[in-house]
Amino acid sequence: MDVKTSDLPGIGKKYAFGTANSGHFVIVMHQQGMREIYHFKHPDDDEAEYSFQLTDEEARQIGAIMLGVDYQPVADDRMELFLRNVRLEWIKVQPQCRLAGKRIDESRIRSLTGCTIIGIQREGDIIGSPDISEVIRPGDTLMAIGKRDQVKALEDLCRA
Repeated sequence: MDVKTSDLPGIGKKYAFGTANSGHFVIVMHQQGMREIYHFKHPDDDEAEYSFQLTDEEARQIGAIMLGVDYQPVADDRMELFLRNVRLEWIKVQPQCRLAGKRIDESRIRSLTGCTIIGIQREGDIIGSPDISEVIRPGDTLMAIGKRDQVKALEDLCRA
């Protein structure tokens, strides 16, 4: 993407660029922080199709979103490779199994099976990313991630 910049004396700076599918944009960044964003169907158009303004804070929040600060999408090919090799399963803890009544760390799930517990469903509640001191109770449903054979090993441990 080719971004053209120009100074706007007494106002701020102007950025103009075209996108692959969405036309042409102009962003005017004012010295006080406000941003004006204009969309043109074609770069030679004199009048914007639409425009809007953002405060400095709004622009920074949107910028953080666009940079992927709190969410990084996974490319399809990487996700497909991940899904072929890793399973995400919900496994019910049977009352008489050897895990019932033990803390996650003392149950040694990771070292015995290779699976990682990433959540516990308990009586309608979800415990996300449970602490290793969390006690596994009979009737809990463990959300586990691992390879197919690792998940199978954990399923075996959760049976009576």
